[in-house]
Amino acid sequence: MNQRVRGAIDLAPEHGAAALALDLSAGDGQSSELLKARGWRVISTEYQTRKPGWVAADLDHALPFKSARFDLVAMLEVLEHLADIAHAIGEIARVLKPGGVAIITTPNRLCVTSRVHYLLTGYYKGRRSPLPYRYKVSDGRNWHVMGLNDLHWIAWGAGLRMEALGRGPRKLRARILAVPLYPFIAAYSWLSYVRGVKDLEQRAINRQLFGFMTSPSLLMDENILMRFRKIVSA
Repeated sequence: MNQRVRGAIDLAPEHGAAALALDLSAGDGQSSELLKARGWRVISTEYQTRKPGWVAADLDHALPFKSARFDLVAMLEVLEHLADIAHAIGEIARVLKPGGVAIITTPNRLCVTSRVHYLLTGYYKGRRSPLPYRYKVSDGRNWHVMGLNDLHWIAWGAGLRMEALGRGPRKLRARILAVPLYPFIAAYSWLSYVRGVKDLEQRAINRQLFGFMTSPSLLMDENILMRFRKIVSA
């Protein structure tokens, strides 16, 4: 079983007998099966599917589900293929019940090895070289790998709050590079996110973001495994 998939599903919270999960673009179904093994009722989707019980769903358009239907939504290694990432996150928030959880994974462009690669080539992890120019955005290639910082901001606007990172696959060279680079990353991040921010609400948000951005998972894992929770309106 893929370590990334297991790490993502490990972020799933405890649930009641009636809890319903949505697995978006479930691919080979590993994540759906893991959720079922943990007692979740699962609806799985793909762009086009002939699998019994699965639902066809185009993630660049509105999801074919009522609002506030699901206790959990999982979308693993899909976001970077979509034409409109903000729309997809907004749809996840829409179909989640208040207090529900979203688990989203994507290649980690901000791990230390990716940062070094970007310094040398201009390309991050997830797309380390130019895409073939015969493709367009609509072809769904791995075209837009976003950083945790941007995803944190987009999700916040959609009513989702990042609350935890999972443990993804981690290579030896990332472990080696993280040790000497960490003090510089932490110092410059603190100066960028926290120092001089006078708005107390924004300062609190930035401090939380600083914690995620300087965590071992963000600095060393090949993928970012994120858990969000939908806010409960007053």
